[in-house]
Amino acid sequence: MPRKSDRQPGPPSPLLSKQRELEREAAQIKARLNETREFLDKAPDLKAEAQRRRQQEAFERYNRPSRIEGPLDYRLEFVNDKTQPRPRPLRKDRSKASLVTFLLLVAFGFVVYYAWRVLCQN
Repeated sequence: MPRKSDRQPGPPSPLLSKQRELEREAAQIKARLNETREFLDKAPDLKAEAQRRRQQEAFERYNRPSRIEGPLDYRLEFVNDKTQPRPRPLRKDRSKASLVTFLLLVAFGFVVYYAWRVLCQN
């Protein structure tokens, strides 16, 4: 006959597993309760800190000098500092411009030649 110590443990009984589950849930609930209590203890301090921060921001917002020191020109440049360089013309626009310039140069050459021929030949 095998002794009790030699027996292998069987599956845990449903009662033991249920008890362990309840203990685990109780521990979780206690942890959440402790967190909630700590938060409630800190809540007045957090509220006071938030109110102090709002008052400080309002004080800083309305405690600025009414006029800015320095010339008016510098202020306007600082406020309207959204200048961007002109975009470069596209390649096809540049090529048309050079073609127009060349045609005007050729036309000017013909005018000069015609004027020279008319004025100098007579």
